[in-house]
Amino acid sequence: MRKRVALLFVVFGVFFAISTGCNGFSEEPPSKVSNANSSKYKIGVEEKSSISEGVAGQLPKTQIKQYPDLITAYFALQVGDIDILAYDENVLTHTFNDSMSGITFIENDVGVPNEFVIAMNKHSSIPDLKGIINRLIDSLNAAGTLTELNEHWNKNSKTNPLISTKESESEQVLRIATSADVPPFSFTSGNQIVGFDIDLAKLLEEKLNVKTKIIKTDRNKLVSALKNNDADLIISAFTVCECLQHEIDNSKPYYIGKTAFAIRNDFGKEATLSKVPKMTYLEPKKPDEIYKLADLSGKFVGVQTGTTLDEQVQQLIKLPRIQYFANIPEMTKALEERSLDGIAVDYSVAESILKHHSEFSILKDRLNKDEFGIAMSKNSPLKASIDSCISVLQKKGEIQKIKDKWSRNKSAVRSIKQDWIGSDTLIVGTEALYAPYEFYQWGEISGIDIDIMYTIGKMLNKNIKFADMNFDVLIPSLVNEKTDLCIAAMSITEERSSLIDFSIPYDKNESVIVVHTPKHSLEVVGDSTGVLSHIFQKIQDWF
Repeated sequence: MRKRVALLFVVFGVFFAISTGCNGFSEEPPSKVSNANSSKYKIGVEEKSSISEGVAGQLPKTQIKQYPDLITAYFALQVGDIDILAYDENVLTHTFNDSMSGITFIENDVGVPNEFVIAMNKHSSIPDLKGIINRLIDSLNAAGTLTELNEHWNKNSKTNPLISTKESESEQVLRIATSADVPPFSFTSGNQIVGFDIDLAKLLEEKLNVKTKIIKTDRNKLVSALKNNDADLIISAFTVCECLQHEIDNSKPYYIGKTAFAIRNDFGKEATLSKVPKMTYLEPKKPDEIYKLADLSGKFVGVQTGTTLDEQVQQLIKLPRIQYFANIPEMTKALEERSLDGIAVDYSVAESILKHHSEFSILKDRLNKDEFGIAMSKNSPLKASIDSCISVLQKKGEIQKIKDKWSRNKSAVRSIKQDWIGSDTLIVGTEALYAPYEFYQWGEISGIDIDIMYTIGKMLNKNIKFADMNFDVLIPSLVNEKTDLCIAAMSITEERSSLIDFSIPYDKNESVIVVHTPKHSLEVVGDSTGVLSHIFQKIQDWF
């Protein structure tokens, strides 16, 4: 039966390739770009870009195919949908690194411009915004600052000593849209968006004495963000396109790059699926065909902003399209609506999600294991006593009992109540959107972390007051002494430890990917909930 199914897929694949024009590469590889000025060649470019217009002007006979982003165009090159990929050389080499082994560059002997500009909202509330930015670019060029920025990020550095970290005190906010998917200009590293363009935004903040707000936006929605007045600027390796000149304004170029034209090393040979990333737009797969991490290559994976899961996803999945969400419920809804192919969460959280979503499953392939700690400010006097409490609770098995209470109990359970009067009060930051660790039920914060914190509070004779906030502001709340502790299933990392201190680990959990259930179950998590539990859950939902 499986052989018959495989044969059907092969037949369908051949039919699909023919019907979409994927007939393999042209026979002869061009030795230089000017030789590609023929109808037998297909060149892939980014849509609405200066490279797209430049190729059309310089190579009028060639077939041009436009793609929304570099990753999609790169996949098209790999499967033979195009013969040549035209893109900025700097971005191309930084995006794929080791994956470039199967790519050869041909000589660029035509004048295809590639200049990055700052795009502006024509209706910005800031007077003379275009003039201000152009004058700033002139001054940064004269001082050699833009050249230094370029050299810095070409070395794959993470932080830039040239850029001040001081926050502006101005009330005026400059909203800057970026796609965070074009290294070294704007990309994610750890939990932050960094790069040449982000440093340029910081220079705008410093020189113009305004605050900047970086808005992560899908690349094909950047222009819409300006037109809808959701952003004031685009700084995202953005190029001038004449087709947009009546819709947005553009600054002078702040970067002049080299357009690279790439072909596959085995040009002229039939593209084989073994060499192709599994989840390309040319090889569409239904969500129920995702069986392992490799099947998520090139697909949309959701992670929560501020967590370490984006790094894990990038390490273990080839070229994932990471989408960031403020909280787990929003991310779960996106998976439910199939706008995501998978979501990355901790295993206990995945168990909680699956209790209410029978159409989901957990991939058997795991990400990494994390250790959770209670966070506190540097050199906090609470560290020794918190560590001591956790050690005692672990030896007595109390933490495991709390985990079992929230993870294995089929019926709804309540959190520990404070039945003591402490000597003083500890303000504890959390984000109550991460069941079973912290979440709301019956109008009160509940969960594993909440019970652990109350238990420690009783041991220390402290009142516990929880402050519910977004996950990405938990650490700043400690640094600015707005909270005494934070407990939110927060992973202990070197990057975070440079800013704050952690207790000894109170829990260990592995990270997993949740997807739609395939025809054959991937992993069964516990038993299905009973009728009584279902009734309790309905009551909770009402509240």
